[in-house]
Amino acid sequence: MTKSFKYIAFTGAAFGALAVPSAALAEGPYVGVSGGISLPSDSQNSGEFDADVAATADFDAIAAETPLEWNSQFDNGLALSGQVGYAFANGFRVELEGAYSEYDVSGHSGLTVGGADIDGVDVAVLTRGAADPANPTVGAVIADGQGDVSNFGVFGNVFYDINTGGSFKPYVGAGLGYQWVDAEFSPSGVDVANDDDGGFAYQLMAGASFALSPRAEVFGQYTYRATTEDSDVELNLLPATLGIESEQSIVSAGVRFKFGGE
Repeated sequence: MTKSFKYIAFTGAAFGALAVPSAALAEGPYVGVSGGISLPSDSQNSGEFDADVAATADFDAIAAETPLEWNSQFDNGLALSGQVGYAFANGFRVELEGAYSEYDVSGHSGLTVGGADIDGVDVAVLTRGAADPANPTVGAVIADGQGDVSNFGVFGNVFYDINTGGSFKPYVGAGLGYQWVDAEFSPSGVDVANDDDGGFAYQLMAGASFALSPRAEVFGQYTYRATTEDSDVELNLLPATLGIESEQSIVSAGVRFKFGGE
């Protein structure tokens, strides 16, 4: 599903929600916790060499600012979140959320240097060791995966709860915030990267809650979360910086406890 389609779908849902008349809803502050599954999208990593890499007897030099790219694939992971908010009687809610997610690397592929794919080249082209027929290829080394990516973000969210006249309430929402991305890449045990970077992020949410009592409700939610730009990570294996994408869908469930109000 493209990002543009997601924007259109969530915007349409939000306008549809606002068209529903709202009766008096429980008003006042609340706290919540939730947990679920993170479904990360693949990352098209792109960057460049920060310094010259000297030539060897087997390989040419690599000049500073030479482009560097590869794809990273991820396993599904976990997502945890805590919320503090305030619900208004007109159906709107405002919320401050702390969110954490983590997922493992399943593999990397398509390593290009200066636009040339080097997956089939002796891995010594990267380590700058001696080429040897017994050495694995670059593609074989990075396909092994290993490593993980963790994300921690703080978001300000706005929701609209759709009044159904009963205990069940669908809702839509959106949030803006700041997220730190920590990437550890160690394919085949090789220390390629272990660094973090922060940047602005946004999320779009849709879900439904069910009241257990006037003070407690359970909820299920879908969240689409992404950073507005790539996170820059310095590599350990090479003198280069790599931009890593952070885009994930999250399916979660949780509980809210309300205080005050009627």
